Amino acid sequence: MKALLGPVLTRMARAFGVAPIWRPYAKFLDGVREQANRLIEQSMQEWGRVSQGEATEG
Repeated sequence: MKALLGPVLTRMARAFGVAPIWRPYAKFLDGVREQANRLIEQSMQEWGRVSQGEATEG
């Protein structure tokens, strides 16, 4: 573990477990997932418009 983490993070992991280290990373991933879901939804809506014969702008 010491090779992967710096000395400060190694001490934190030993004292508090790994949850405090990974919590910010999990929040970041949650935000990325929400953004990906929005992009997928937009693509699906665009695909629906194109498949119905509507022209797209731009």
